[in-house]
Amino acid sequence: MHLIRTGVGRDRAREAGETALSVIGPDALISTGYAGALGVANIGEVIIGTEIFDWTTEQSGQGIQADPELLDRAREAARDARIAWTQGPVVTVDRVVWRASEKQALGEVSGAIAVDMESAAIAKVASSAGIPFLLVRAISDRAQDDLPMDLNLWFAPFGFLRCLLQVSQRPSVLRGLYEMKRHADQASESLRRVFLKLMAEMPVIAGAR
Repeated sequence: MHLIRTGVGRDRAREAGETALSVIGPDALISTGYAGALGVANIGEVIIGTEIFDWTTEQSGQGIQADPELLDRAREAARDARIAWTQGPVVTVDRVVWRASEKQALGEVSGAIAVDMESAAIAKVASSAGIPFLLVRAISDRAQDDLPMDLNLWFAPFGFLRCLLQVSQRPSVLRGLYEMKRHADQASESLRRVFLKLMAEMPVIAGAR
């Protein structure tokens, strides 16, 4: 198993996936990390994506299906890990959806249960190469919660300075960022437990192909 940190966003995820194909030649690609809830999923709940929609450029009604065998293994791993998990469609967008109103509207329009910024790109790389794809992510922010600040500022020109200015003007943001870190830690622990179970099954998958 090779663990590759893609960075944030569609372009970085695509580049990482294409590099993995050329350098490693993987049997499958798995998108993992954090996701925002668009439905009722709670902090730390694992999301197993059954279908991935790419809305980074425009709304699309056609998604990419996750590999059925890997889906079965992921469900089994989540059950064995004894953690909360949900399966359903996930939508990939090109910006951080940070307001509760945006998340709830996106959930209603897309029908997705979670949102991220990378999975559709990784799914497309896998689909083009004809290899299986799986999405296993964990919720770091709920649908009904605003993030403490607009994190899209980080990716704008002079983003670091702009964020520092906002924090200096609103010290309460620091408390919210600490809470985000705590939620991310919960999500990371859920993923760790699931992948420990999932990796135990991977020799079986590889031997069956």
